[in-house]
Amino acid sequence: MEVHEINVKTYILQDITVEEALEDLSKLIDKSFYKNKNLTNFHEENKMKNYCFNSLYPLNMKTKIYEKGCIYNFQLRCIGFKLRDHFLKFLANEYTSKVKVLTCQSKNIYKRPIDRIYSITPLVVKMPGSEKIIYWRNGYTEDEFFEYIRTTSIKKYEVLTGECLDKNLKLFNYMKIDNKKPIAVDFKGKRILGDKVTLSVETNNHAQNIAYMLLGTGLADMCPRGCGFMNFQYVR
Repeated sequence: MEVHEINVKTYILQDITVEEALEDLSKLIDKSFYKNKNLTNFHEENKMKNYCFNSLYPLNMKTKIYEKGCIYNFQLRCIGFKLRDHFLKFLANEYTSKVKVLTCQSKNIYKRPIDRIYSITPLVVKMPGSEKIIYWRNGYTEDEFFEYIRTTSIKKYEVLTGECLDKNLKLFNYMKIDNKKPIAVDFKGKRILGDKVTLSVETNNHAQNIAYMLLGTGLADMCPRGCGFMNFQYVR
């Protein structure tokens, strides 16, 4: 398993609010798949996508707007050479009515012992038993929230590798919600609420492998829509 990070430099064609940015970038990325005859239906298929991305930066903290005529960057991570090569070839020079890609540059995320991972974009969870995404605080506990994160992370790893892991595997030894209020992102005309977390990673091999994977897949749900993008700190 190898995680690749692609730095994407963009030019803004219309003003974009901070709440709109992730959805606008997801439309840009989705459009790139139509150019690749081998991945034309990729973003519509109901399966793990194995990529995630953060939002544009730098952000003007006064206006909370990405301004027309300015240049911003974002990072896109993926697992494997197939997706990396797709983005380098087909996302470069892609555009929508709001965003145009100028350049894409790739580097590897090296696999070393990870001390912790922490949210850059809000993570969104679809709790078991709910037919649609509802904010977890409306009926669930913090323990259930973190248990969902643990179990879905294990499931992602099993789907990706074909391995069958212990369902009680301990992944994290410290878990913390970093925001005091829910963080809103726009999606299909609705406001979706999410949270940012910090997770200290256990030292066992499977926990370390899963943490590394999450850098490429994202954490929890809606990762191909920009949610759940995680940064990391190696063990010092």
